[in-house]
Amino acid sequence: MFTPRIVAAIDIGTHAIGSAWCVISDTHTDATARKIHFCNQWESQPSATAKNLSALLLDANGDLLAWGYEARRRWLVQGAELHESGARYYQGFKMDLGTQPELGTFAPALPTVEPDGSAPKSASTAGMSVDEVTPRLLAMLLGQVVTATLEQITASGYDEDDLRWCLTVPACWSDYQKAVLRDVAKNAGLPGEDGRVLLSLEPESAAHYARVSGVRVVGEGDRADDDLMAPGARFMVVDCGGGTVDITAYENAPDGKMVEIARSLGGRLGSDFINRAFENDHLIDCLGGRQVLDDIRENCPEALLNLTDQWERVKLGVTLDQEDSANLLIPTAIDRRLGAAGRKRLGRRQKAVNDSIVLTPAHMHALFDTVIPGTLDLIEDQLTAMSASKTDNADRDVILLVGGFSNSPYLQQAVKERFADRARVLVPPNPDIAVLFGATHFCYDPQTRARRSRFTYGTCTNSLFDEGVDPEELRYVTSYGEVTCGNRFSVFTSAGESIGTGAEVTHIYRPLEGEQTALDFPLYSTADPSPRYVTDSGVDCVGEVTVDLASVMRFPREERAVRLFMKFGETEIKVRAELVHGGQAVATQIRFHSNY
Repeated sequence: MFTPRIVAAIDIGTHAIGSAWCVISDTHTDATARKIHFCNQWESQPSATAKNLSALLLDANGDLLAWGYEARRRWLVQGAELHESGARYYQGFKMDLGTQPELGTFAPALPTVEPDGSAPKSASTAGMSVDEVTPRLLAMLLGQVVTATLEQITASGYDEDDLRWCLTVPACWSDYQKAVLRDVAKNAGLPGEDGRVLLSLEPESAAHYARVSGVRVVGEGDRADDDLMAPGARFMVVDCGGGTVDITAYENAPDGKMVEIARSLGGRLGSDFINRAFENDHLIDCLGGRQVLDDIRENCPEALLNLTDQWERVKLGVTLDQEDSANLLIPTAIDRRLGAAGRKRLGRRQKAVNDSIVLTPAHMHALFDTVIPGTLDLIEDQLTAMSASKTDNADRDVILLVGGFSNSPYLQQAVKERFADRARVLVPPNPDIAVLFGATHFCYDPQTRARRSRFTYGTCTNSLFDEGVDPEELRYVTSYGEVTCGNRFSVFTSAGESIGTGAEVTHIYRPLEGEQTALDFPLYSTADPSPRYVTDSGVDCVGEVTVDLASVMRFPREERAVRLFMKFGETEIKVRAELVHGGQAVATQIRFHSNY
């Protein structure tokens, strides 16, 4: 069994990416005493930061020219020349992993897809679909961070074989997306052996950080001034990043470990969607239509990046009671594309101002409203779910805002305005590194005891036919004379059920007929806690589990029964199988569908 000497975590954010690591030692058993190392010196960074920009600059052949802040700097300084040579700048592509993105996916200066939705026209992506391009881009980005991390660790005298890695994933990602990330990790140079690379949910990572960050809960009565590691502490983690807002909720068990008390929630409500609205809505209105914006994207993308950067800086200071307008200076290259007619149109719209993009308080509120109401609704839903396990003498619940977007005064004020009378709203120190540092703690020593199942999971089997209940069209009589009902939903775990992180759910199945050389188990999910048939409304087939029986065909049919084990309490669904007779392990694999 692999025993690491070092743990290293990589937080793969839509906007930024970074890594941190920690030596496993007796002095680090106490999480509050751990020394976490990280890189805060990146080429062309505007200031010291633990995370580099999630950006790539590729040449016409798809080869890497630069990444991170250096890619952004070169695109700004040499954009016209690079664009003419066929180079491409990519940013904000993480959330397209494992899913078909909507048209107009945001990337400053240049979208990761062409206006018609096709893949970028470079030699490296010719004939490739968007869902093929995104894993390649992410593997290139992740590979750069892996290399930088290993350079730092090996310089300290350790070997890469000493490492256990952890990668962060949004709580709203499907198991298919997690499986795609596994392939990305291998292509980025990370080990493929079992147990060498863990996946950690972003808000759960943040919870690990918040518990040791020093943030304290001002309680009432006997629980005054508790910290988040105290037994019985209840808190919700709202991880507000660039691409997603993910929410989990926990109550500490008597030993201080976290038990998830409500199903994780999440949505594509990150701060980058405000940027998308700024570019695809506000700029289109200001500049005179989508055709004008597409022309700017094509001919002066570096100038568009400059403009969106100005908005990014303004965005960080917008408040709920904003009274002042903001003026974004129009770069010279865009001004030339607008011409006299465009400037005149802009001046009419902005009360004679034609050298800047004017954002009034109403404009800024409208942009924030693309994500803030949805975020508040998710918090509302999670508070409602948490109330089911709340006792009469419990303190008010705690809402922890973490992630880069949680620094936004607008977001903080909106959350406090709506929930201050029902929960204490806290922001831990340095919330932008909460997921990164928390993932390092998770990799060192996971503190989650149990999680909630997002769905009811199960498979399709033939069960004994129930006369008067099961429909006749599902009756199947085997060659052995057994009367069965097909399409029955064999439940492994129900939606909302609390499952221990190490718990395995076990069912025994045997072949219906003697000639079966494999057992194929379609994996189904539904929000219904007690489905009867896999054809019920709301039931989706999300994957397949195959158990190979070729090595045991010499045994009688009844001795080819298999015991199927599935784990739902970890970050990923896991499966294994063994023969009931003898306990011999049987080759098993699980494949998730892209529609899940």
